[in-house]
Order: sequence, then structure tokens, then C-alpha cells
Amino acid sequence: MKRFFIPIIIFTIILLPACKVGRFFVYNYADIKDYKKFQNRTLEAPDQSFQFAVAKKGRAIRNLNINGKDYPFDQYAEDNKTVAFLVIQNDTIQYEKYWKNYTKSSIVPSFSMAKSILSILIGIAIDEGKIKSVKEPITNYIPELKSQGFEKVNIEHLLQMTSGIEFKESYSNPFGEAATFYYGRNLRKAISKLEFEVEAGERHYYSSGDSQILGLILERALGEQTLTNYLQEKIWQPLGMEYDASWSIDRKKNGLEKTFCCVNARGSRFC
Repeated sequence: MKRFFIPIIIFTIILLPACKVGRFFVYNYADIKDYKKFQNRTLEAPDQSFQFAVAKKGRAIRNLNINGKDYPFDQYAEDNKTVAFLVIQNDTIQYEKYWKNYTKSSIVPSFSMAKSILSILIGIAIDEGKIKSVKEPITNYIPELKSQGFEKVNIEHLLQMTSGIEFKESYSNPFGEAATFYYGRNLRKAISKLEFEVEAGERHYYSSGDSQILGLILERALGEQTLTNYLQEKIWQPLGMEYDASWSIDRKKNGLEKTFCCVNARGSRFC
């Protein structure tokens, strides 16, 4: 048994940093501690933060009725691996609870909620004239995609996930696009390899690939400013976020933010 075990360890040590397939098998599946695995850029909180008021007597959450039986909400949340749950009404916290040793200062990655943050940043960039219009073809910002016919795709297609670009949203295939984007270390190269499946605008299909292309467009529109810094300047500090946060990137040198996921923030003040 030892004869086989040692080569496997050596192979893993070599493979892990070398390719996304190795990282897929070692790290899989994605979980809420993934922020520790990737390089990132820091989002700095302002000197003074906004504080939610806390209700003296918060609202109780009713039991859930599942298959005709009452199911206590707290038990339901715990059984479904929830680590934090808040109910905020009119800037007042009505309910706040944590599980599995998490607290309000524990870091939790946003996963696909980052897509909404990205769309806000795109809107701000349009308002500021950094991006002209949602009707612009994406090749205005990523001209290297012209050879693949991507001039048919505009920014609105990406925002609405109707680009027609082939992207399998499967995290169980180590060779698929999702694994390449999540575990890979060259998102720009991965984007350049994407192809069409159907014509742009023909159908809606949930795609992290669309969001990552938007991230590259925003990077090109911003010039020297990073996406993380833009988020900090336009949203994080103006809203008075209580804690520093981070945005995962694909690699340390000249890294690109993973805009389909991976804004890592403290649980109770990232609302």
C-alpha cells in the first residue's frame, strides 16, 4: 500500500499548483472557505461605518410547514448548513443568528451574488461614461474576440445572460468551463477560448461565463484602476461597510477579479 501512497502524494504536490484539474480534485467541491485558496485584492472599509439598529424585541420567524408538519425555522436553517441568517427591515435588524461557530465577523464568500455587484459597477461605469452603452458590441473592449464572431454580442446580452456563448455551468466536470474559470489561473485566456452555442439573444441561459466577460470589459474600460478599487471607491466606502473585504483573483501578478463569484466579506454587514 505504501508503494502506491507515496507516488500519489508526490503527484498531488506537483499537480496542485500546475493546473486547474489538480486543484479541482484537491479542493472540490466549492465551499465557503474557498476565499483562503485564491489570491485576492483587499477592499478597505471606511474609517466610519454605517451601523444597523437592532430591535429590542426582534420579529420571530414562523415555523415552516413541510409535508404537513411544522418545521422550526432554526432547525431548518441548521439542517441545510446555514451559517448566518439576518432579517433587516427599515435599517433595523429584526432577526440575527449564526451557526457552526460563525459570528458577524466571520468571512463568507459571496459566490454568485457577486454577479449583482458586477452589474451595479457596469451601471456606474455607463453613468460615468467609461462604457458608452449596453448596446455596444463587446468587441469594442475585447477586440481579440472579433475573429470568433463575438461582435454579434453586446453588453446587454451579457447582463441578461442571452449571449448564446457556450458555457457549461457544471462544477462536477474537472475539464469543463466552470472548473477552468473557478480553479484556473488565466481568466483572460479562458475567455478567448469560448465559442458560440446559439445566436446571441436567442435564449436565456444562466452563465458565469457571461459575467466573467463583463468583468474583462469593465477592466478594459477602467484602464489602470482595478475592479476591486472601483468597487471600494463607488460602493464599499460610500455605503459605510463595517469591515474590510476582498475579491478573489485568478493569479497574483496582473490578476483579474473573478467577477462571477468570490467577493469575500463579513457575514452580517454584507447585506
